[in-house]
Amino acid sequence: MATKRKPGSKKPNPTKKKKKPASTASLGPIKAPGTPARYRARVRMYRHGLGDCFLLTFPRTNKAPFQMLIDCGALARDATAMTAVVEHIRDTAKEGQPQNRARLDVVVGTHEHKDHLSGFNQARAVFNDDIDFGAVWMSWAENLSQAEARKLKEAKKVAKAKLELALSSPFAGAAPLAGVADLLGFTSDDDSVEGKKVADAVEYLKQRGKDADDLQFLEPGGEPIRPDGLPGFRFYVLGPPRDPRFLKTSAITQQMKKDDVIYHLTRMGTAGLDSLGAAVAPATGPEGDLAHPFAAEHRIPRPEMGQPTPYFAEIKPFVDAMYDKPSEAWRRIDEDWLSAFGQLALDLDNDTNNTSLVLAIECVETRDIMLFPADAQVGNWQSWANVSFEVPNRTTPCPAHELLGRTVFYKVGHHCSHNATLKNNGLELMTKDNLVAFIPLDIETAEKQGKTGWDMPAEPLFNALRAKTSGRVVISDVKKKPSTEATKAGVIATDGYIDYFLR
Repeated sequence: MATKRKPGSKKPNPTKKKKKPASTASLGPIKAPGTPARYRARVRMYRHGLGDCFLLTFPRTNKAPFQMLIDCGALARDATAMTAVVEHIRDTAKEGQPQNRARLDVVVGTHEHKDHLSGFNQARAVFNDDIDFGAVWMSWAENLSQAEARKLKEAKKVAKAKLELALSSPFAGAAPLAGVADLLGFTSDDDSVEGKKVADAVEYLKQRGKDADDLQFLEPGGEPIRPDGLPGFRFYVLGPPRDPRFLKTSAITQQMKKDDVIYHLTRMGTAGLDSLGAAVAPATGPEGDLAHPFAAEHRIPRPEMGQPTPYFAEIKPFVDAMYDKPSEAWRRIDEDWLSAFGQLALDLDNDTNNTSLVLAIECVETRDIMLFPADAQVGNWQSWANVSFEVPNRTTPCPAHELLGRTVFYKVGHHCSHNATLKNNGLELMTKDNLVAFIPLDIETAEKQGKTGWDMPAEPLFNALRAKTSGRVVISDVKKKPSTEATKAGVIATDGYIDYFLR
């Protein structure tokens, strides 16, 4: 069924020939050389940069294949590059279709981050003009008809406002604020598309789902999803959790085995955020004064903070001798408090990652599982211990951890960062001897992020993945060839994508 359009929207012109960017051909043919004649499912990971873009193809007898797109985004990639990727997705999805337009039976937007959704802004014209959506799946955290989802969005909105205020303040150049802009960029303006924000991609997906009469906000547990037209597969929703304690757990510490770690954003609450805001742009009046950590008579004035208080004259000689004296510079803590903004930016990033929609896809006949956790971090993973599913013709619930034990394909979380794959109750539960792991990662882009670059792939996790898969770990980076072990397992690579086949 063609996607319904709102009145006044632009209709596609079937006679208009579109000029493809030159980079389209470099992605490779829509069917890679060496593709097996028969397979149950194909997972295609695009080699488009640091970001997630996965096209899943399920062959069907006497029908066009069932096509599913999980995310479409990248960092440091312009609209030309992402449009080439989406055109390749379109051409792949059109194979075997009777109509001129391509069809994606399910489109999944896992969470509101640029490296997962930017393509829905950058290649909007291709999505609109050439591709029908059958359904759109998102997490419950995007369902603003629910109070809990609105509360999450409002908390992120307040945090972003305080961070933006800090970056526009006289303190913007201070060392503790370095890297804040990079982290904020994940959920703020999409700088590769003029006038677009990452939130616009979320709203676009919602509208496409509504136009298709099938927009679903998914919650963990319950019955697995059996999409129409795909009887041989079940889709299990593992996350994100509803419990806010898990949503706010992102850091790995020495105490992780004993205690949950609740991140700074949760502990601060709105009072703490108000204090940060007052510090960079002091409010006036009694309420503004209460937001300061020190009473007026105890504050040391600085040029960026305006005129001295009338009380400062009493303590100025002491400050001159013991604090502002060059030889006593080691005492200075003027910028130390700004580190809270860096932590706040990291918390905002991690908290959004933890709202990732997590899917486990089961082949009913073989019972094999393909796991797609997006950027789920520690709390999301921990919550799966409490998730179970009501499976037809099964007398007892199916625990989520059982699905990990049957996993044969693992899309490695958050580009193989240190806190996005649990060891206990995570990777160690994946015991299948044919496990393959795909890492969507451009190493050069990761090395340019922040002050010192991002540690991706995190060496301890990468080594554990290699050991668990007997070397069948594949990185999307175009400079990294699939390992010999992965190739022997049937993985096929072109310059533009890498394919895994569930036999």
